[in-house]
Amino acid sequence: MSTCPLHDRSMRMRPNASRLFAIVTSLMELAGWRALRDLLNVIPDSNDDFGLF
Repeated sequence: MSTCPLHDRSMRMRPNASRLFAIVTSLMELAGWRALRDLLNVIPDSNDDFGLF
């Protein structure tokens, strides 16, 4: 028997909680890639598109 409080059974994740965590992290990852794609699409393709000069 371990005396470490970190190995307490009540602190372990339940299977449903770990599945929910996996789904949430997957959705966050998808949203992050989508935001990066949108950001890269906003950048002009050439210097002529900036119109500063």
